[in-house]
Amino acid sequence: MSWLCCLNENRQKRDVDYYEFLAPSVFHLETSLMEQIVKAGLDKKTAQIYDIEDLRKIKHGVIRSKGANVQCPIDGKTGAAYVHCITGEDNVGTATHMLSYAWGYRVIDIVGTLLAFCKENKLDPKKTYIWICCLCNNQHRVYEEEEVPFDMFQDVFNKRVTGIGNVLAMMAPWNDPSYLKRVWCIFEMYTANSDDKCSIQIVMPPKEKESLLESITTHTDASGRNGIDELFDALANTQVELAEASRETDKVNILKLVKQGPGYHTFNVEINQLMRKWIKDTVIESAKATEEITCTNDYQRRESALRLAFYGSYFSKNGLHKAAIELHKKSLNLYESLDTEDKDTVARSYNNIGTEYESMGEYENALEAHTKCLEIFEAIYGTGHPNTSVSYFNIGFVHRKLDDDDKAIEMFTKSLEIDKNVKGENHIDTATSYTNIGRIKQKKGDLDGALEMFNKTLTINTVTYGSLHPETGIAYGDIALVYHLRKNYDLAIGMHEKTLKIQEAVLGESHPDTAQVYQNIGAAYYEKKEFKLSLEYLEKAKTVFEESLGSDHPKSVGGKDWVEVVESARDEAAA
Repeated sequence: MSWLCCLNENRQKRDVDYYEFLAPSVFHLETSLMEQIVKAGLDKKTAQIYDIEDLRKIKHGVIRSKGANVQCPIDGKTGAAYVHCITGEDNVGTATHMLSYAWGYRVIDIVGTLLAFCKENKLDPKKTYIWICCLCNNQHRVYEEEEVPFDMFQDVFNKRVTGIGNVLAMMAPWNDPSYLKRVWCIFEMYTANSDDKCSIQIVMPPKEKESLLESITTHTDASGRNGIDELFDALANTQVELAEASRETDKVNILKLVKQGPGYHTFNVEINQLMRKWIKDTVIESAKATEEITCTNDYQRRESALRLAFYGSYFSKNGLHKAAIELHKKSLNLYESLDTEDKDTVARSYNNIGTEYESMGEYENALEAHTKCLEIFEAIYGTGHPNTSVSYFNIGFVHRKLDDDDKAIEMFTKSLEIDKNVKGENHIDTATSYTNIGRIKQKKGDLDGALEMFNKTLTINTVTYGSLHPETGIAYGDIALVYHLRKNYDLAIGMHEKTLKIQEAVLGESHPDTAQVYQNIGAAYYEKKEFKLSLEYLEKAKTVFEESLGSDHPKSVGGKDWVEVVESARDEAAA
């Protein structure tokens, strides 16, 4: 082959690569594409991708019409991709990002999501080019092919995902994403997640952020659930193995890849980690915005204090206790600055601060804060009110941590009687008292009494939260520890594994509550003298405790001690 032929062939290849990675700008989507949708007689507020191009129909939609009479620059045939028919660097350029999405999404939501992404990341919409399959793949060719082989589609998406490198996975609604129900979306996320050079980010329409924040700031209902529990439900129900595809063969092939690779459970956990990061970043962003508001009257101060308290509670449930306590302290300062005194909200702030000190192991500070709260509640409501019950319970909890079991039982019993009278036998607050009374019974060696309490808790939590909620997982864990003390280690490990499945899926592998489960399983394997397995779990626990709580935290110190004990036992057994 001549040098000239080689040159022409290389140039053709470069041209093909150029056209294959060509993408419309966010600006073009916001302006020209939306204008074409309106011109086609569609409602721009409701039109989905399926509405602007339905490949089940012979008649061209907005997308195929654009390139119907244009020669494709890749294969030279009549009928080009939408992206190959637009010009001007404000409208089209080499892809900077790839959008992974579902065709059932509304176009206006896609555009709104991308505009918000540009704004948040200080990107110019005219220079941010988004590779979108419906606009960048040649839909004329897709329509003409009765059945495109899976291998061909796999090669195309592999090339796009790895070649572009920045994948935006659009999920909506946040509490039940259509994205996770479509197998091709899962495949794109799987491909991006499998390549170390690719970055993948969760993006959502602005209205979904508003819905999320509204959910987090929803008050507790009669059963004891609040908006944060809806988050846990959404994460726990992520099951990629149940996703659907237009063609059954695609579903079989893609799920086979996932199953043979990381496996369904691991992949579900990885998706949830991305979701949690998006949620956490959204809450952090909103908390910062709330802190920056200049409050000039009681209404503004009260609203800001309330939002900060809710955000603090979200961080608390996700193990971010340092961030939580800072927000609760700022909330307290705002409540104390009100021109019109509001003792109830001040008391609640002390309660929240005390709870965070508990989680951080600072029990004396916790007792001081909870005692201030109790004094205010008793002055306002007396000794038989649900609010006073909360303070009795929290003070009992701190006394239990300080090894004053008699005082702890006294306080828990006061709280339990109020809750049974006011809220009923099957309320989660009643369950929480059962749990703590059970733990003291366990400590005193009354294992039958402890198991009775824990089973009552499990029943209430399962009915209230469902089987895949962290609180239900904690009940499994308590029962597991009783089995451990009875030296029935196999049953203990089985119950701990139920807890672990929930914690990894909902809270993630880096949460201190998950680390505690790792430690519990490691301890059970230690008792069985299976030291290798024991160390695998205990090393995980130690790492997570140190990274999330700091190396000086009691749990981190305990995690290190556990590892040393098992290493010593292993070495002694091998000697």
